[in-house]
Amino acid sequence: MSRFVPVSSRQASQDETSLEFLNQVFWSSLLGHVQRDIQEAIQSILDVGCDCGGLLARLGDMFHPETLTGIEPSKQSRERALFRLRTLASTVTLLPPGSWGEISPASVDLITCHEVLHLVPDIDLLFAEMSRTLRKDGTAFVVSGSHTENPLWGRWSEQLRADGQTVFDRSPFDILRSGINAGLKGALRPLRRDGWVIYDPDRGLFNYSSVEELFDHHYRHKLLFRFIKQS
Repeated sequence: MSRFVPVSSRQASQDETSLEFLNQVFWSSLLGHVQRDIQEAIQSILDVGCDCGGLLARLGDMFHPETLTGIEPSKQSRERALFRLRTLASTVTLLPPGSWGEISPASVDLITCHEVLHLVPDIDLLFAEMSRTLRKDGTAFVVSGSHTENPLWGRWSEQLRADGQTVFDRSPFDILRSGINAGLKGALRPLRRDGWVIYDPDRGLFNYSSVEELFDHHYRHKLLFRFIKQS
C-alpha cells in the first residue's frame, strides 16, 4: 500500500496527547456503533492510522481480542503503541503502511479507520487491502469529516497544505465507491447525533467561525462508513 503521511499535529508528543483527548468523543461514538452492530465475539482487530494506539487500547479493553494490529507510518508512534497495547492481547503487531502483506487474508474480524483517508494517496488500494484481510462477514468502520461535502474542508485543507502536508480531496461518494468496488457492502450515516462538543475557541487545532459551523461538523459532516465483507 502507498504510504500515507501523518498531519503535523501528530509530530510532537504534546500535540498527540491533545489530539487524542479531542478524539475521545468521536471514538466513543464509533465504539457505540460497533457494539450495536456486531453481536458475535471479535478475536482480531486492525486499526488503520493507529497513531500511538489510543483507539486500539479502547477496542482492546472493550472486546478482549486475541490479536491487535495497527497500521501507522510513524516509527515513534508505533513503538509507543506497542508498549501501550502489550498487555491487551496475546498478539500485538504494529506495521508501517507498506507492510499490509504481513497480514493474512481473511484474518481480521473488525477494522477501524478514523480520519485517515484524506492522507492516503490511493484509497482504492487501501480498500482492496481491507477487503483482502477481512474475514467473511467482517466489518470495517471508517470515519471521515475531511471530505469535500464538509464546508470546512476547503479551509482546513489549505491550512494543512500550508503546513507542508500532502492531503487529498475526496467526496463521501468517492469513499463509498472505493469500498464497494473492493467487494464490500457499503453504508453510511452521521457519526454523532447528540452529546457534548469539546472545543476551546482560543486553542483549537482547527478553527470554527460559529457554533452553527461547529455543530454542523460534529453532527452532520463527520461521517461513519460501514463496509461488510460478504464473500
